[in-house]
Amino acid sequence: MIANRTEIAARLNSYLDQKQLDAAVEMLTQLHPADIADLLESLEETEKVAIFRKLDTDLASKVIAHLSEFSTKQILADLSHHRLGEIVDEMDSDDAADLLTGVSEEVVEKVLAKIDLEDSQHVRRLLDHGEETAGGIMQAELLAVPLEATIAEAIERVRLLGEDLDYLTSVFVIDPHYKVVGQLSLKRLILSDSGHKVSQVMDSNFHPIPVDMDQEEVAGIFQKYDLLSTPVVEADGTLVGRITIDDVIDIMEEEVSEDILRMAGTHEDELVYGDRVWQISRLRLPWLITNLFGGLLTGYLLWMFKVALHEAIVLITFVPVITGMGGNVGIQSSTITVRGLATGGVDLNTIGRTIFKEVKVGLLMALACGFTLGVVAEIWHHNPALGFAVGSAMAAAIVVASLMGTLVPIIFKRLGVDPAVASGPFVTTANDITGILIYLSISTFFLKYIIR
Repeated sequence: MIANRTEIAARLNSYLDQKQLDAAVEMLTQLHPADIADLLESLEETEKVAIFRKLDTDLASKVIAHLSEFSTKQILADLSHHRLGEIVDEMDSDDAADLLTGVSEEVVEKVLAKIDLEDSQHVRRLLDHGEETAGGIMQAELLAVPLEATIAEAIERVRLLGEDLDYLTSVFVIDPHYKVVGQLSLKRLILSDSGHKVSQVMDSNFHPIPVDMDQEEVAGIFQKYDLLSTPVVEADGTLVGRITIDDVIDIMEEEVSEDILRMAGTHEDELVYGDRVWQISRLRLPWLITNLFGGLLTGYLLWMFKVALHEAIVLITFVPVITGMGGNVGIQSSTITVRGLATGGVDLNTIGRTIFKEVKVGLLMALACGFTLGVVAEIWHHNPALGFAVGSAMAAAIVVASLMGTLVPIIFKRLGVDPAVASGPFVTTANDITGILIYLSISTFFLKYIIR
């Protein structure tokens, strides 16, 4: 599909231009659902909806699971309750729950009333949990065997129930109270002696996930232990679902996209609004207004030091480089810190070590950049006092920017705010202000030596 995407997309557009909808659908049904979803994303809403209407229920349930939130909302707006119910009935519980979070509670009730009772109960259970928790992303469908079962009995259970389970890599072992006591990979299950008890060969060193754990922490556990599947449990250890690696890949993509957008001063909802200019502008404006007032404050500081600037107009020469370098250093430090907090490389227990490391790095950069700028200033304007003042200001601004870029995300994390918000506009604006304040304060102190 990747090599032929351009050709297939051209054929699809040709069919649609000629109003040959059936031919377009016939061509698409030969493709993988993910490829169909990819092609639908590039179409106009009316074309997207028209094609989706003609997909059979099984294929439609697979395709909609791969669509973006923006396209899913467009499709949902066209679906009848009956059609939506048929699609939900074909989906895994986690995908069904994700889909139904985009519709009203009234529609959810109508849809769940039309599907199998057991499936309905599974989906309801997932909808009760937070959307970004383990309970919200888990699958209720799973395969568990009793602790006292034999390997032969466990294999027979897999044969009976495993056909409807995607990404079946292991079975969970439970006690009589339905609490997880172990995990058994299919490889171990197949290679073990059929007469042995499950309890003899199961892996007791497994990693159950609490149902209320944040999805970002879930992804971290999968990454740390190289998991393919793991059980989700209530506080008392009762088995309620499972999370598989495909769910975690989606989480990681979602979290990375969310952090990048927040670091840019916008929001993940922007991806949902497509070309709706007003909604997108409303998401971007708060940070831009914040930057606007930050710029005004910077201007006010320049006005406060107007005497120094008037008497030594040469000082204006270095304002852009002081603010620019401070902002760049702050962004570097905050990006590294945010990434460390996200991956677990930095946590609230190692704050001191992290800060100490960044201060040492900041000092080295400060000395190098401050010395370089000081030499340039002295050669350019033939004024050693100016060179010393500018170089000192650059060094101090870089140290402060490095420290601020490290501390602010950690403070946000401790306050329960996404540390990614601290990056981008926030740190840049703050470092512009502190950089100007440091530069003009030092320059004013040495003003009588600068003016010769």
